[in-house]
Amino acid sequence: MSNMTDTSYPPGLELEDRTCPTGCMPSDEKVLEGRDRLHGVPGRFTLVRCRACGLMRTNPRPTPETIGLYYPNDYAPYKPDDNPRTKTRKWRHRAKDRVGRFFGRDTRRLPDVPPGHLLEIGCASGNFLIEAKRRGWSTEGIEFSEAAAETARQRGLHVQTGSVETVVAPQKQADIVAAWMVLEHLHDPLLALGKIRAWLKPDGYFVGVVPDASAFDHRLFGPHWYALQLPTHLYHFTPNSLRLLLYRAGWELVQLRWQPNAMNLLNSLDDWLQEKNRHNLLRVARWLKHAKRAGVLRRWLGWVLGLTRQSGRMEFWARPISKTKAEP
Repeated sequence: MSNMTDTSYPPGLELEDRTCPTGCMPSDEKVLEGRDRLHGVPGRFTLVRCRACGLMRTNPRPTPETIGLYYPNDYAPYKPDDNPRTKTRKWRHRAKDRVGRFFGRDTRRLPDVPPGHLLEIGCASGNFLIEAKRRGWSTEGIEFSEAAAETARQRGLHVQTGSVETVVAPQKQADIVAAWMVLEHLHDPLLALGKIRAWLKPDGYFVGVVPDASAFDHRLFGPHWYALQLPTHLYHFTPNSLRLLLYRAGWELVQLRWQPNAMNLLNSLDDWLQEKNRHNLLRVARWLKHAKRAGVLRRWLGWVLGLTRQSGRMEFWARPISKTKAEP
């Protein structure tokens, strides 16, 4: 670990070097270098791949104590849902949710089990917890950002501030633990996954979403790959490396689904076109990203990408491996 005095990094940043968390002998290959393209905080970081198991990680990386420098308060997931339509036209949004779930467009799908207790890791300002309560679940959350966690508490939710690796056990065991776009942010995923097992009932589910580093937009756009998000994305999963990490932590992957979503590809294309000064094509790409009239095209593109496992977003469901279950 070293203090960073170079002016190309934010003051106070510390970096640390870590080996592959699955226990492999140190043997890494460099994949690419990049910077924070989401918020423009200075610094350059390296993505490496473990030659033994294929798991990719950011290394060296900011320490747990200083990585908050790359999570500004305007980080999108921290923002509450203040859309007035959500408050005044709830019936319409509920109908839209049902239609989305029917056609597989629900980005936060839960197993079909009776409502019980739900713990969300990385709950931000509590938007999903509020939706889960509306569906009949009792809820609590864990959130790294103090500002976002305080917003959630002001909305009547029980939320701890901290990382999975450092917080105390939740109020009670959960029927479902949800972690939407969380695993890639964890400094010690094996420790975190072990704690999550202890927080879950033996017959419960661990559900979540992670970016898919095997998607073609990673290979096509390289450092412009939207889901790269250096340095806050510390791990970069493929289906095989996700399955291996879960197994090493005592989990069985029971379902893997590629979400029908085109935004990873469109955001990667947007960033690449900006860099190449392709302004005419950039206008077309942004029309496709944002225009209401392009909504049908976005949905069809997302459906095709999900069907071909190229959407860049993997949804997983996992269950604890029984102690009596034989090794594969």
